[in-house]
Amino acid sequence: MAALDTARIANAFKSCPVVKLITDGEKNAFLSANINVDGKTLWIDEGVTLFQSRNPALFQQTGNCGAIGVNDSSACLEFITVQGAHPALVGRGIIDGQGGEPLLGKSYSWWQASYALRAIDGSIGQPNMINLKKGTTGFVLYGLTLHNASKFHVKITSSPPEGTGAGVCDSEPYGKGFIVWGITLLTPSKWFNSDGYQLTPSWARNSDGVDPGTTDIAYCGVIACSTISTGDDHIAVKGGHWVENLTIAHNHFGTGHGMSIGSETYGSFVSPDGVSHRGIRNVHVYDLTIDADSRAVGFEAHGADFNGIRVKSDESRGGLVENITYEDVCMRDMVNGILVSTAYNPLFAGMSYPDFRNLTFRNIHGVTCKALTPAVVTLEGFNATLRPHVTLDNVVFDNINPSTSMAAEFATFDLGPGDVNFTPSGRGVEILSDTRSGASTPKVCRFPKLPAPTPPPGWLH
Repeated sequence: MAALDTARIANAFKSCPVVKLITDGEKNAFLSANINVDGKTLWIDEGVTLFQSRNPALFQQTGNCGAIGVNDSSACLEFITVQGAHPALVGRGIIDGQGGEPLLGKSYSWWQASYALRAIDGSIGQPNMINLKKGTTGFVLYGLTLHNASKFHVKITSSPPEGTGAGVCDSEPYGKGFIVWGITLLTPSKWFNSDGYQLTPSWARNSDGVDPGTTDIAYCGVIACSTISTGDDHIAVKGGHWVENLTIAHNHFGTGHGMSIGSETYGSFVSPDGVSHRGIRNVHVYDLTIDADSRAVGFEAHGADFNGIRVKSDESRGGLVENITYEDVCMRDMVNGILVSTAYNPLFAGMSYPDFRNLTFRNIHGVTCKALTPAVVTLEGFNATLRPHVTLDNVVFDNINPSTSMAAEFATFDLGPGDVNFTPSGRGVEILSDTRSGASTPKVCRFPKLPAPTPPPGWLH
């Protein structure tokens, strides 16, 4: 307890608009419990690591924080809580949530406790690494490296300080609401924890990378020039409130569950000008690589560890998803190259039906390593009434078997003018136009080398 830096950081924020964590000789680490950044800037300098405490008592909220076998997702306080106008987390340092390390006084880690509830889709209480509170405006996350969140890494709720009325954010480039720029997210960041227990992305359950719209609305945002490998969604645009006008560009993904939209899409919001907004609208994803060949996934890996592009919901949480564009995307060794699903969790029931509209996929190329992993493409609407309009233009997956690796249902399609090397067919499927010439060239794919844990001596990958 005496070693914690929580009080030092809090006291510094009382008098300083910017608090900078810096090295002092060989001293280069800070250890803290909950940190509150309220309209100010936390700067973590190069060479510094800010560690989240492994003591669950310091994050206790309901009495179940750190308890194994208890399904209580709200049991813990967050590690870094962000709120207010123009808050920022910046620097070239590292934030490490220590999600794979044993909790103090316990024989298990946050991740092991979470994994124990996987079979029932349960969720223990774990601190999220960075959580924005309702009403945050103009948030900036820049340059930092994030490792090993015990749960989600970044939950974003932010909108422009000018408000959400007409004209505030009507055209790209966006960014008045929030900017995530140049971050590196690698989870797990090492092969073994301090007890010698092997760490894999599969163990890092619910460790989403960056999720706009989780707690409240997210409007007019940019996520760009970042690298993400994790144990769950790389980015998941959540529509449980209302999310609109996002640019997601120039990013590189490794292991993870995909560039996702959903699963919550039922949200609504009435802006000050009296306009009612719903679900998720106007999301532009471009210049993206997703490379499952970049890292070993390890024990109990499953198909979800190799998702590419994903739009997901179900009748318990469905709503509007409209004007979504993916273009200039390269994927390697995906199990699910494109997955548009209205039955994300078929065990859940309700009357919030997924209403997907206007989905565009342009200049998409899926490649395989040694042709060992041909991708699957799934494109489905909810029923004969709620059918998305899907445009496929220059969408090519190497080694795909069009008859067995493509599934479609309740959707209308425009194909072309670029080549598409499969033709959607199935119940409720209608091809509105087919202008494919067969002469287009698949997008040229180049995959950068991604950050990865340093393997133990003598290991090869």
